Amino acid sequence: MRTFSKIVPILMAVLFALPARAANRDAVPELIEGAPSYVRFSPIFIPIIQGDRVTRQVGVTLMLELIKGQEKSPVEEKRLQLNDAFMRDLYAFFQQRAGVKGADIDETYLKDRLLKVADNVIGGKAVREVLIQQFFEQNK
Repeated sequence: MRTFSKIVPILMAVLFALPARAANRDAVPELIEGAPSYVRFSPIFIPIIQGDRVTRQVGVTLMLELIKGQEKSPVEEKRLQLNDAFMRDLYAFFQQRAGVKGADIDETYLKDRLLKVADNVIGGKAVREVLIQQFFEQNK
């Protein structure tokens, strides 16, 4: 009887935990019909080169907010091109500022710049805003 009273709570905990493990934690929920869609990108790492060596590394995680009613499929089809274009533009942006010590990043300017990049790749006005989810810098 003691074994049964120990096994039942363990089995119940396992059974209740199984649906939670099946949830897709990376999915961005769309809770309300007609609400904007979002497309999340993996982190982009940019090396900052000064002279003949990498002096620091910048990491940026982006998410695109699509215009209300815009389908994700045209953006998803161009995900690789978008990622490449973002990487090139971010590299140029940070490399231009490589020698400036203590310079703050103008987030509004950077977001507008990345929005133009997205519009050039996708064509048309599918993206409402480029959101910067994470930004970090590591000295080497």
